[in-house]
Amino acid sequence: MSSVEQTVGSSEQLRVRQRQRGTTSFVLGAAAVAMMVCPFLPAWVPPWFRFFPVYFIVPAGIGAVACGLAALRRARGQQEAIPSRARAGVALGTTAVVLSLAVIVWAIWALNQAYQ
Repeated sequence: MSSVEQTVGSSEQLRVRQRQRGTTSFVLGAAAVAMMVCPFLPAWVPPWFRFFPVYFIVPAGIGAVACGLAALRRARGQQEAIPSRARAGVALGTTAVVLSLAVIVWAIWALNQAYQ
């Protein structure tokens, strides 16, 4: 293989990676949103499968936002980069974190109202 073929191959791989930026963010964000549904699964599903993923919603959402923002920063100014996955990951991660924190705040408020 000549050096020209290696250069063409490596630049092609670089283009594919640049187009795929944000995939990690999208997967983490989608997983965080999917984990929000786990407590609403039917009763015949084992309790560990229904409630264990709840502990990972906020970390996965924060990871999605962090990875997405990093991918968007790297994609800035590059013509071939498609940042739609990174944007979707940031949106899904933000949604998961905000809804989870809103539920926690609501639960604290409801419990305070019940004991007064």
